[in-house]
Amino acid sequence: MRKVYKMMTVSAAAALISSALMGQSFAASSSFTDLNNISAKDKIISLQQRGIVSGVTSELFAPQTTLSAAQSVQLIVNAFGLNLDGIRFLVEPKATNYFSKADNNAWYANALITAGANGVPLDKDLDPQAQMTREAFTAELILAMEAHGKLPLIKPVVVEIQDQDQLNVEYSGAIQRGIAYGIIKLDADGSFHPKKNITRAEAAEEIYNAIEYLKAHPAPVINNESLSTTEGVQLIKDAFTSVYAPTDFNIDPNTKLTRESFTYLLVHSLQTSGKLPMIKLVPVEIKDNDQIELSYSGMIQTAIALEIVKLDADGNFNPKVELTRTDASDMISKALEAVKE
Repeated sequence: MRKVYKMMTVSAAAALISSALMGQSFAASSSFTDLNNISAKDKIISLQQRGIVSGVTSELFAPQTTLSAAQSVQLIVNAFGLNLDGIRFLVEPKATNYFSKADNNAWYANALITAGANGVPLDKDLDPQAQMTREAFTAELILAMEAHGKLPLIKPVVVEIQDQDQLNVEYSGAIQRGIAYGIIKLDADGSFHPKKNITRAEAAEEIYNAIEYLKAHPAPVINNESLSTTEGVQLIKDAFTSVYAPTDFNIDPNTKLTRESFTYLLVHSLQTSGKLPMIKLVPVEIKDNDQIELSYSGMIQTAIALEIVKLDADGNFNPKVELTRTDASDMISKALEAVKE
């Protein structure tokens, strides 16, 4: 007999999972009486008011208490508003589907399921009971923040850390980016104290800083609307000053722009206006060069040399693909960098 699996929404799945999350380290509270000497007091209160953190009792936050791996996952889930809305399961989800050392009946099970289902980059062998060090929590938060916020990859100016030799090598890059983002700071001596267990107050402060960073740097809105030639010309004129964007070449103004036609339009406009930098062009091999209009070929090679466009992983340019407004804006941004407008 064929086995039939019932599709379950998040509400059904959640109902099947025992959760006492708020009864653990972040139980609901109205005020805290143990934050007077904590530098991050205002940030913790702000997070409390937003329902992201709460206390171990109605009055105590326990700022100096250390944090477990399960609690850190719950914090990240709360901070970024992750949930299972819209995710459908063929079978009842279990924490052990994502993390082998989890307990499916523990208070943290739903948080681990939520993190796993949302693709939060966590180790599959995560031990929920393990105490989090400063380096482990910071790296976990930075990776989750970058994934959730769709942040572009950055190469930060490397900051000297006095206790760099104590850092786990695999965490080093995330720590440097955390410093660049302003999520963490070194102490007065330039040390990070990576092996020290992180406290609830320290973790809350990092969470607050991460949320504020994402507010100031929202993920780009993806606009998949294709562009006409007229719209493409206007985008170029809006982005550059004193650029002659010709409309007399052989493209119908109402025709949707392709990667090859917009690349030609952009580079030709810069060339005609005298803004194109002088370069020694070394043509690169384009696997689908036979699909490129011959009259566009030179401009495309120039755009590749100026890093305005790139070939895909297989070395193709995909010239006939219709260009979206988002792609066009990205190419214009790179062109601005190339001409240093």
